[in-house]
Amino acid sequence: MVDLQGTVAAADVKSASVQDAELVINRIHAVSKADAMLPFLVEDAARSEKEVEESQDTDRPFPRLGQELRLDHRWLDLRAPANNAIMR
Repeated sequence: MVDLQGTVAAADVKSASVQDAELVINRIHAVSKADAMLPFLVEDAARSEKEVEESQDTDRPFPRLGQELRLDHRWLDLRAPANNAIMR
């Protein structure tokens, strides 16, 4: 979470929903920092069950992501390409 202090200034912005104003930041403060380690990687969420199963006999098997873990961290799971395509 970030706390910003600044002033609103007139602008000509093409790539935002508010196109006639922008925030000129004077001060920024990190209120809380994110955990350094994510619960799982997006790459792990994107792998098929077949890929995970085939890797179990190797020296570096892919982790199995249970449904409960994926649902608890849905914000991260939705970044996997297959899940992200549903939202488009």
